[in-house]
Amino acid sequence: MKRIGLLALVFCAGLLAASFAFADSGSKGPRPGRTESGSTTTTSKKKCQNVSLKGTAPATSFTVTVEKANKAGRDLKTAAITFSGKVSINGQLCSGDSASTVKLRNLKVEKATSSDD
Repeated sequence: MKRIGLLALVFCAGLLAASFAFADSGSKGPRPGRTESGSTTTTSKKKCQNVSLKGTAPATSFTVTVEKANKAGRDLKTAAITFSGKVSINGQLCSGDSASTVKLRNLKVEKATSSDD
């Protein structure tokens, strides 16, 4: 009985030692933005964040070069799109050293209301 208790104690001590041996502090070298001596370095990376914008657009137009279309639009090589009204925009706003840009991900335009009815 004493052998089994001693064997179990050695086994548990081995597991405990192995868990400390395989434990990682989580770092993979120096932290980003720091040099080996610990001083900070400056980088000019663009900082990007997702934005969601809602508003009203005046009569706006842009041109699309058609790469693929359904059966009804196969003859179009370019399409001039004009819209106005309430819009919802999802995109990625990236700010750099001097200018900010929005990369459009989704554009929704509400159904136009006609005053002809």
